[in-house]
Amino acid sequence: MDRLTDPETLLNLAHWLEAASLSSIEIEHEGTRVVVRVGAVAEVSRPQATAVTAPIAGQVRNAHPLRGPVTDVAAGEAAAFVQIGPILLPVPAPTAGHVTGRTTADGALAGHGDTLLSLEAK
Repeated sequence: MDRLTDPETLLNLAHWLEAASLSSIEIEHEGTRVVVRVGAVAEVSRPQATAVTAPIAGQVRNAHPLRGPVTDVAAGEAAAFVQIGPILLPVPAPTAGHVTGRTTADGALAGHGDTLLSLEAK
C-alpha cells in the first residue's frame, strides 16, 4: 500500500484514468483508502488568522523600546504594546503563532477593540 501513496504512482494513476476517460478510482486495502479523481481540485486548508486587538485605547507600539518587533509569539507573550502616557501595556497573543500582518502603524492611536495585527496559529 505504501507504493499506492507514492506521488509518482498517484500521478500515473491519474494519467491512466484520463486516458481511459474515467473520472476516479478508489482503492482500499488493509484499512488504507486511496481515492484518485481526475480534474478534481484538492482543497488546501490554510491556518486561520486570529485578530489581536487593543485591550484599551492608546498609542500603538509594535515593539518594546528595548527590542525589535516579534514575528513568532507564544500564547500570552506580548505581540504588541499600547502606550498611555508613560505606561506601556503589553498586548498578549491569544495563541502561539506567527505574525502575518500588522494593521496599525507604530505610534498610531487605537481604540479599545481595534485590530492591531493578524496572527496565524502554529
